[in-house]
Amino acid sequence: AKANEKVTCDTDPNFYLKYTNIQVGKPSVEEDFIVEEITPQQCRLRDMTYAAPVTVDVEYTRGKEIVTNTSKNGVGGVTIGRIPLMLRSSRCILTGKSEEELARLGECPLDPGGYFVVKGTEKVILIQEQLSKNRIIIDIDNKGEVGASVTSSTHERKSKTNIVVKHGKLYLRHNTFTDDIPIMVALKAMGCESDQEVVQMVGPDTAYASLLLPSLLECSALAIFTQQQALEYCGGKVRMATRMMYSRNKRSKVDEARDILAGVVLAHVPVPAYDFRQKWVYVAIMIRRILHAMVDPTQVDDKDYYGNKRLELAGQLLALLFEDCFKRLNADLKRQADAVLSKSNRATQFDIIKCIRQDTLSNGLEHAISSGNWTVKRFRMERKGVTQVLSRLSFISALGMMTRITSQFEKTRKVSGPRALQPSQWGMLC
Repeated sequence: AKANEKVTCDTDPNFYLKYTNIQVGKPSVEEDFIVEEITPQQCRLRDMTYAAPVTVDVEYTRGKEIVTNTSKNGVGGVTIGRIPLMLRSSRCILTGKSEEELARLGECPLDPGGYFVVKGTEKVILIQEQLSKNRIIIDIDNKGEVGASVTSSTHERKSKTNIVVKHGKLYLRHNTFTDDIPIMVALKAMGCESDQEVVQMVGPDTAYASLLLPSLLECSALAIFTQQQALEYCGGKVRMATRMMYSRNKRSKVDEARDILAGVVLAHVPVPAYDFRQKWVYVAIMIRRILHAMVDPTQVDDKDYYGNKRLELAGQLLALLFEDCFKRLNADLKRQADAVLSKSNRATQFDIIKCIRQDTLSNGLEHAISSGNWTVKRFRMERKGVTQVLSRLSFISALGMMTRITSQFEKTRKVSGPRALQPSQWGMLC
């Protein structure tokens, strides 16, 4: 939420719009500008979406004055859209009702909830099974070489970083670079210039040191000894497409390389004020785990082990989508503000509130749930069939559908691993 709280504009430096407090109201429907509360049963019968308005308190500039538009005791504020509600969730009207009250609302007391009513159909968001984010996974590639990969995920970007082994040397592989970068060069670019320090970071054991030796030698063969030289080397390897993205104004390759190492490679490890210490300690741990696995093959991680998996529930999936729609809404606002404020002779004052379009959010979420296509542009994430129509063949089939888990691997390949029963699923999955 902190990432998207402010909308500013390029043409007028004084203009801003800030969201101060965001809340979800009661489930309601708006017809002919009359808002009335609704029950899930009404939605099923009348082919409507069971949704609640999302209101925000905003503080923004209108002309010269600063206007705060806040809600009084939970009423008011500015509606930015409607979010479909899960039945029996904390915002749902069925929650905490007795059996008589439920019967009066036309609901079965035994119905478990946990689904959405969108355009009259009951839709379930299936649980998505994913490999764990922000964790080092040690794996063996098709050439039989050991490698470590981390899928970093922060609120603004996702990226996958690999450290691979080729002919006994270690390389950093990331798709912002055209080529694999020798690991020692990467570490030096991060400001860890002393080879001795690297070896001590990885582990004082002589076995480690001898395994690291080829990588150290390669770095000195390239005649890279300082952070500056290393950054220059990395800057030369930056992909053209990435370069266009990162430097709109002409910047030196060194700065580019430093920015990419700070913000894109292993994005989840923070680099405060270009102090890379945490990041190279993390890289050292990755190297140590690779060397471990080279010596002892039992150290390779099992991708099917349940501890290496995470389940994405409806809340997370909706949050992802909501953020995407919200970013789009803010981008629209910014564009309109720029367009209007760039004209100097305006007769009327520009009121940004009039520009907030509610359907950006409402339609985005509603369409995703009803079609089951989860598309998040920022993460290049496209998933089909995330939602399905709740099967009401029997009570058990409805319950089973809501606790079902879909895993993210291709169904075509005959991989026995993910299909087999994993001992670690004991007590976790039915």
